[in-house]
Amino acid sequence: MENILTENLNEQQKKAVLCAEGPLIIFAGAGTGKTRVITHRIAHLLAKGTPPWSILAVTFTNKAAQEMKKRISDLAAESGANVWVSTFHSFCAYFLRVEASKINLNPDFLIYDFADQRNVVKDCIKELSLDDKKFKPSSVTDRISRAKDDLKFPDDMASDAEKLGDFFAAEIAKIYRLYQRKLETASALDFGDLILRAVKSFEQYPEILDRYHERFKYILVDEYQDTNHAQYVLTQLLAKKYKNICVVGDADQSVYSWRGADISNILNFETDYPQAVSIKLEQNYRSTPKILSAARQVIKNNSSRVEKDLWTQNPDDGSVTVIKAVNENDEAAKLSM
Repeated sequence: MENILTENLNEQQKKAVLCAEGPLIIFAGAGTGKTRVITHRIAHLLAKGTPPWSILAVTFTNKAAQEMKKRISDLAAESGANVWVSTFHSFCAYFLRVEASKINLNPDFLIYDFADQRNVVKDCIKELSLDDKKFKPSSVTDRISRAKDDLKFPDDMASDAEKLGDFFAAEIAKIYRLYQRKLETASALDFGDLILRAVKSFEQYPEILDRYHERFKYILVDEYQDTNHAQYVLTQLLAKKYKNICVVGDADQSVYSWRGADISNILNFETDYPQAVSIKLEQNYRSTPKILSAARQVIKNNSSRVEKDLWTQNPDDGSVTVIKAVNENDEAAKLSM
């Protein structure tokens, strides 16, 4: 089975697939076969006798999770379907419903989306007699979400505001406090609460965390460069006992700092896990040499990155054209010409 799983992989891909135990970080450049490596690595774990229910793989979108699960099932038909593959939020929602009675939570809680959150924030702003032009509901909702990404409750936000002498932030903390009371009354959680409450439950109830250590002995995190603080702490807690954690990502592809992504999570992985194995996937299967060369000239200017040298065996066809556009509409118009 091992030969089948590795016969069409390059040497670095093969090394990543066969590295089954302990902490592993895979720096996967664009177009280097990342998903193939992840799914083949999980299939390898299954082939060597790892129970499928002891593997947890998390990523950021339902689409990515579904694609990964299908590929794993195709590679390991009998056991692949039983590997837990989901988004961070889906995993935490499951955890909170299953453990609700032990963590003082209604198992039938509602999950509010961004529109629901914004409507509740509007009500809070009105009740507190605040100016909704100064405290725009969408901006306040985003500030509350970022606080939860940083594992901060209303009192934490208020304390930070007091230390900084930030009146505006102090008022947002008041909105946040009232907002949480309204969610509690409605037996509702928002997306930020899902991970926040899961992390705090693991920290508060070590016996629950220990059960999940025994359940999920192998943790895999895709797009690790886009994890925020709450997601980082969650994976740290889950991997704390066995340290069989594999993270895959590329600091050069981190684009979500505006929604809380912390690039230091991937850059500091080898500090967090001194025994970690580090593997770089650098053979690109998607682009031409000219495209890689042009991209390299841009990316090399990034201040926080892990040095990689992407290369390809693809033919050196075509050329790179630079288009200047004033906005996305102008860009779309020029690209369609």
